[in-house]
Amino acid sequence: MNKDNYKKAIDQIHAKEELKEKTFEKIKQENVKTKNRIIPIRRFLAACAVVMIVFSMTAIYLDNNNQPEHKVKQINEEINIAKVKNDLPRFESIEQLREVLEENYRNDYLLEDITITGATASKAETEIAAENSTVSYSRTNTQVENVDEADIVKTDGMYIYYVTNNKVYIINAAGLNIVSEIEIEQNDEKFYPQELYVNEDKLILLGNTSATQTVKSRVYSTEEAVQDSVRVKSRNMANAIVVDISNKEKPKEIRRVGIDGNYKDSRMIDNNIYIISSKYIYYYDDMEDDEILPILRDSASSQEEKTVECTDIAYFKGTENYSYMIVAGFNINDKEEANFETFFGASDTIYSSEKNLYIAKTTYGAKSNNTTTLYKFNLDESQILLQCKGEVKGDLNNQFSMDEYNGNLRIATTDGWDDDSENQLYILDENLKEIGKIENLAKGEKIYSVRFVGKIGYIVTFKQIDPLFVVDLSDPTSPEVKGELKIPGYSSYLHPYDENHIIGIGYNTKTTLSGGVTNKNMKMSMFDVSDLENPKEMFGIDIGESYTYSESIIL
Repeated sequence: MNKDNYKKAIDQIHAKEELKEKTFEKIKQENVKTKNRIIPIRRFLAACAVVMIVFSMTAIYLDNNNQPEHKVKQINEEINIAKVKNDLPRFESIEQLREVLEENYRNDYLLEDITITGATASKAETEIAAENSTVSYSRTNTQVENVDEADIVKTDGMYIYYVTNNKVYIINAAGLNIVSEIEIEQNDEKFYPQELYVNEDKLILLGNTSATQTVKSRVYSTEEAVQDSVRVKSRNMANAIVVDISNKEKPKEIRRVGIDGNYKDSRMIDNNIYIISSKYIYYYDDMEDDEILPILRDSASSQEEKTVECTDIAYFKGTENYSYMIVAGFNINDKEEANFETFFGASDTIYSSEKNLYIAKTTYGAKSNNTTTLYKFNLDESQILLQCKGEVKGDLNNQFSMDEYNGNLRIATTDGWDDDSENQLYILDENLKEIGKIENLAKGEKIYSVRFVGKIGYIVTFKQIDPLFVVDLSDPTSPEVKGELKIPGYSSYLHPYDENHIIGIGYNTKTTLSGGVTNKNMKMSMFDVSDLENPKEMFGIDIGESYTYSESIIL
């Protein structure tokens, strides 16, 4: 990177001087620090690189007596709406669940305690950290303000908390020395941390445990003999483990919530954690009930482990899946039991605002006619309450294809493949009913990235060049494409720098001998979007060579 050119470009951006200088200084410091840093710290800094760049009904029962006629009508309508909002069927029996599993599996088959070690911080280093406690610090990247997303590294300004090699390290930010390391194993189940949150004096670890057991399986018979089959029975559990870190040298586990399946995603809103898992069922005829039905664990419950009953499993109508999605919500500061919801038919994409969780499930047609069904859940003090469902044409690129603004959901989708593909943007009201849309956007191309910033939406499509579309969403009933920019390559992740600039991270591309397009190397672009009708690429930076990649572009 040519740092003179970079600073020249940065100077063209009318952001606060303090922000620009901090950004530039962090990049210069990065070049020095990463040369001699040990592997864990290097990986930590790499994870922080992108962060430094941006630095910066239930139904209410009412008495109808003595009410005016129009008021009674309104109350009845509200009750009917509430019934629709909670219309998600649940299985009646294990036999019904088995029938669905068998059918879906056949169709798919035919298609094909805490141990603490490490050096402790000296008293002097701890005092230095305390003195720096008021210093500002960057946070990890999140999509929605006040909705935290787990990451492999977090900081509270004094300490760094870092997940690597199946351990969690607490690092003194002043001296960059390891204060303690956390490795959890309980009842012969080893915990494999993947991500974490930090909330004042608590660390919340997210990841999986795995346990195996050898069992006798089904009986195979021939004319000559009967033979038993022995197999390994395994169960993965997604866990949220709350650790008291008031004493950084002696962290202590104080709460554990586990849900069947593999850890998929999570959100933290205030002191409430929502963890989501996906459990696949590899179904066969003589499968035991306890292998079909998911289990739940909560150390705060009198019944620490329980099996989910069939009648408690909701399912998405028409699903062709054979897996569960399980959501658990709990407050990290109290002893109330966790709230659980189990759904048959795992989701493809999850998006959360401060108040609502959206689950998107796509059903694919033969060539096009893909349909995404949306389920909206209200998040109320760790409870997960179904509100309503809706449907749009096409499928989503990732969570950034959805955004809630002023009670409406904006969602961008692609339907079909190759020359027949179509892109569209829908605006749905609080009941997930369509109130506005744009269709036939960049026909024959596919959406590669989306970002919504207030009343403006940015959409990148790609086939051979990268059109960046700027969409005015100020009138939700009449969204309008205001500007378009075509440049080589594409951005697969967009990040707002300030109200007039967007960072794009993606790839340069090149044409192959057969006339196709392949990735060349990574690139980062700065877009000036101050004029909605005339977006511009201010500068672009090439990164690495072929096969270079970043987590920021495979979200």
